[in-house]
Amino acid sequence: MRHCLGVQLATGYGQAGVFVVEPFRIHVADEVLNDLRARLRNARWPDQIPGIGWEQGTELDWLRRLVSYWANEFDWRGWERRLNAFNHFTWEGIHFVYQRAPSGQGVPLILTHGWPSSFLDYMDMLPMLEHFDVVVPSLPGYGFSPRPPKVGINYRYVSERWHRLMSELGYSRYGASGYDFGAGVTTILALDHPKSVTGIHLTTLESDLAPVVDDTELSDAERSYLAVNRGWDMTERGYSAIQSTKPQTVGYGLNDSPAGLAAYVGEKWHSWSDVTPTDDFLCATFTLYWITQSITSSMRDYWDNRWHPVAPSYVSTPTAFGVFTHQTVPEGELPRSYLERLYNIQRWTVFPRGGHFAPAEEPAAVAGDLAAFFRSLG
Repeated sequence: MRHCLGVQLATGYGQAGVFVVEPFRIHVADEVLNDLRARLRNARWPDQIPGIGWEQGTELDWLRRLVSYWANEFDWRGWERRLNAFNHFTWEGIHFVYQRAPSGQGVPLILTHGWPSSFLDYMDMLPMLEHFDVVVPSLPGYGFSPRPPKVGINYRYVSERWHRLMSELGYSRYGASGYDFGAGVTTILALDHPKSVTGIHLTTLESDLAPVVDDTELSDAERSYLAVNRGWDMTERGYSAIQSTKPQTVGYGLNDSPAGLAAYVGEKWHSWSDVTPTDDFLCATFTLYWITQSITSSMRDYWDNRWHPVAPSYVSTPTAFGVFTHQTVPEGELPRSYLERLYNIQRWTVFPRGGHFAPAEEPAAVAGDLAAFFRSLG
């Protein structure tokens, strides 16, 4: 048995011979980091139409500056030390960070990230969630969680893994929160396990699970939102079309070129954030994808959820929604009435700052909203 912040975690092989929970520590070999820096310094740069900025994709000068920082100034070893101060484990191929409440009476809570991000998004929030027992897993195919070599790894597949993980940790009832793919997983978790999930907190609507509403039934506010959202689709949705049809093809280039990886992932963080995160955070995210060679496997989320869809239905579990709509490329502000067609909304908070990556952009706001919601549930 391993003692971890007041909880006994079983480690080793269970009766069925399956490893239960194994401690995990992050360490990347020097040769991997040296190879990364060499590739960055030898990047081949395309031209760009003068003055076009971000209109055709990642802006050249922005990327060259960021790649220079990644190659010459970024300190991954510092990130390793910071991350290893948390308690990391693996369970049946799933990596997760586990933080118990100092009181020993924490509310169990599982937090799920989206694409193109990682468990790193929640690290600044963890010290603010001292009244919770927090589990932060890496989605299959992201970071230190390898993706099973098969199709069908959709919201339902992942939500079942999360439910089993929480059960393995001793929690029969727990809360859940997420955004992007994490919002999809959290939604299906509540839908499939209503007796276990006490409440869910979302900061984005997962588009695959959006309500399907006849135009005649829409309010003016809902029509306005959907018009903005369709405009966003026209400029931003190309990546999704590729990743839901041919993720493997684009994956070769992104897995081989760190500059290409930074361009592809960095553009999403720039366009979908209110204020683009620091170079240091972006490079940590890029490095995590690079060292684990997980960009291609992460993109398979789009393929699996398109070709193995999960049909949404009404979620009766109490739901809180944090509205963070301040993105460089606006996606539209969700009306509460639109979401009430799918969720039992008990808390609705519109925030003055923050975009798609709210847990990383505005960790204090998300943590405060989470805490207030779960307090209200008693």
